[in-house]
Amino acid sequence: MTLRASIARRKKTRSVSAIKPELLRLLDALPRTKQAQLLGFARLLHQQTAPVHPGPTPVAPQIELRTVPATTMLGLTDLVALGGDAVADTEALYDGDNNGLR
Repeated sequence: MTLRASIARRKKTRSVSAIKPELLRLLDALPRTKQAQLLGFARLLHQQTAPVHPGPTPVAPQIELRTVPATTMLGLTDLVALGGDAVADTEALYDGDNNGLR
């Protein structure tokens, strides 16, 4: 290691060791709300520098397929028609009056 590299390394070590006390001094001087903001920012920086560990692969929910015979589908034809009076149709359905409803 050269003399220049050794001096640069010592300066860096000194400056790094001086950061923590200075940071704590400044933190103590801040109001409580600003300390909370700084804590949030520090957590964000920590997340950005933390090593990424891939988690378990999420499993897609299983979909159950249910089939019905075509006759069931045909029975649903014309159950809902466009237009008409929905209130009157509903009342007729519950009153037992067919009025053309199937």
